[in-house]
Amino acid sequence: MLRTHPSRKVAELIHGPLNGQVPPAFSREVKRGIMREVLSMGLPSMSGFLVSSLYEIVNMFWLARIGSAPVAAVTMCTTVAWVLSFPNSVIGSGSVAVISRRYGENDLLRTELSVKNTFLLKFLMGTILGLCAVPALPWALDFMNAAPDVKELGIRYGTMQLSVLGFAMTSYSVYTALRSIGQPRAALWIQVLGTVVNCVLDPLLIFGLGPFPELGILGASIATASAQITVVSTGMWALHRASSPVRVRWLSNPIFQFGSSSRSDQQPQRQARNEMWQMIRIGFPAGVSSLSFSLATAFAVKLVAAFGTTAVAAYGMSSKVMHFGVMAVGGLGLGTGALIGQFLGARQLDRAWVAGVLSLRLAFWIMIGYAAALFVLNNFVVSMFFSDPATHDLARQILRIMIVSLPMIGLHVGAESVFGGAGHNTPPMVLSIVHSWAMVIPFMYLFGSALHFGAIGLMWGWTLAHALGGLAGLWLFRRGTWLQHEV
Repeated sequence: MLRTHPSRKVAELIHGPLNGQVPPAFSREVKRGIMREVLSMGLPSMSGFLVSSLYEIVNMFWLARIGSAPVAAVTMCTTVAWVLSFPNSVIGSGSVAVISRRYGENDLLRTELSVKNTFLLKFLMGTILGLCAVPALPWALDFMNAAPDVKELGIRYGTMQLSVLGFAMTSYSVYTALRSIGQPRAALWIQVLGTVVNCVLDPLLIFGLGPFPELGILGASIATASAQITVVSTGMWALHRASSPVRVRWLSNPIFQFGSSSRSDQQPQRQARNEMWQMIRIGFPAGVSSLSFSLATAFAVKLVAAFGTTAVAAYGMSSKVMHFGVMAVGGLGLGTGALIGQFLGARQLDRAWVAGVLSLRLAFWIMIGYAAALFVLNNFVVSMFFSDPATHDLARQILRIMIVSLPMIGLHVGAESVFGGAGHNTPPMVLSIVHSWAMVIPFMYLFGSALHFGAIGLMWGWTLAHALGGLAGLWLFRRGTWLQHEV
């Protein structure tokens, strides 16, 4: 299932015409060498995303000390932010392919322009969408069947988050840009810095420790916003340093110029526009995929909310805990996706194939290990988040059911990362839409409401759908179409 030996069709693409001969196997030395490169790029990225996802769990942990309503409110507001962040996937996915390819081609000027375009587009789109969505937040919470107390807390938390959505989206580009130019360790340390800021400010602002005011759920939102702003400003400084492999000069050779420009200035501007539209074109399917997934998640929360605030809180807690593992393999995938983009840019298709297989294999086994740990520590995890014993039984059952799907989710996320690194996002888009609307939502409704199995049946439907999605992602990857895609 996860062997490096490709099908004959893919082998001919990698090695050339075989003339009836058996496809050559990759030597152990080659696989070991590529594994070292995968780990070199992937582990710092994975570690960074683990650190970043830690602050989401910290938020949930401190807010759970207040009660179930704040946890449910954050779950719903996070869903709203996901829906609005689809440009993050459009630009982000396109930027991984373009920046890593240009760097692999050793075209440093176009690499710099691509980084600047990414930051500008992310910040503008995020800020505009976030501010426009603030008045619609109460309606969105009503749509997800938020109870009155949850709605009030959600408005308080979500208004701040939507106001800084531009910084939130741009913060991901800090990590993308640094990894794509071969600086995953710098991305890791910036993620550590952002997480430390968030984790320190959370209890201070939520509970009003020392000279800080007691702000409750608003304090958690301010802490997260402060961390995101810190990441963006530090990342821009790191990319501007003279020691950076690609020095980004933010205030020189601007992307847009108003008024007349000399003929000598027009070539960089034309390249900048080309890179910008290239990123949007490549990333558009990923954006559609993200939007589809986010809307489906909103519908899923709506289905869960029919069984009460406790069910939403348990589902939100389980999602956050599982998201820790998903972020790990997502970070691994982004690191190896950038590596795959560099291999493809250098026309090393054989190395790109092996790197893709090894990254999926790592994602699968990491998720198996994480699922086993969660199963063993199930009671401890639930008691850590919820002090009310009445919540424990349902939360334990939901968490145990959902973690069954983790290894297959790892395959799904790993396959999407490979396609993203190759800039070939249409097949994952189709898979995501089919997975969300023909599997996740129907299966949840069928097992939860139609068959009257309640919240437990709802979660079994969710788990089955995600298991099938992982198998479909693996099938897409092994077809090898991503190896042929040009950027």
